Amino acid sequence: MRRHGTMTREEACDMLWSLYLISGAPMYEAPDYDSVQPWLYKDERDNDIAAKSGVISALSIMDTKQMSRNLGIHEQRLKHLHAAYAAAIIKRLKSLHLPDFGKKETALKDEIIRSHPANPDGNVIGSDIKDYEWTHRWNNLVTFSSRNSMYHSYVSKIMEKRFIPMLVKYFPDQAGKVVKYIRKAGYGDGEVLDLIDRTAGYNSNTAYLYQGKSGEEHRKKLQQKIRNSCPAASRNANK
Repeated sequence: MRRHGTMTREEACDMLWSLYLISGAPMYEAPDYDSVQPWLYKDERDNDIAAKSGVISALSIMDTKQMSRNLGIHEQRLKHLHAAYAAAIIKRLKSLHLPDFGKKETALKDEIIRSHPANPDGNVIGSDIKDYEWTHRWNNLVTFSSRNSMYHSYVSKIMEKRFIPMLVKYFPDQAGKVVKYIRKAGYGDGEVLDLIDRTAGYNSNTAYLYQGKSGEEHRKKLQQKIRNSCPAASRNANK
């Protein structure tokens, strides 16, 4: 995609099939922090998450007009295909994230520490641990927690910021289609405008997404929130 020139039809087909396969590929099986065996993918870390994030990044910069000419299909069909790919990936990662896991993580760590035969009182353990089974259990928990955080961070810091501007670009003045794919990505009706706020924001390109009673109420709440956080600026604006 970065090279100069135009892709051939064969190259374009190969790219779309590759993105399809990566989008639908299963995620690594989660580390079992009750297991004394090492995690099978300990050397891979977040490669599966990063690969799916890469699909959305690739789709977001793709020239759909040129691609549609290469493939000989209507550009609108290609846009719907891209939006479906991205929505499915985000929904999958959102479903894997456990937002409340941090509440139980400390208790789990304490339990594992106390289970070490050299530390029955739960003392701090140094780096000279020779109990490999205990170490694997500890590492599995740390990895599970790390991946759980990555599900959220990849979605909120990368994928959402590619996904929403892509939908706005694909479906200008077609709020129904934008909302359709946001819902397909696993967001509820009450989350739609908050998602747009933190990604594309309110501007001339997104104003159509704030139409209607709910959009107007949301904008008022947002403006009030800004005034509450910046009282001095609010006073100056009212002068």
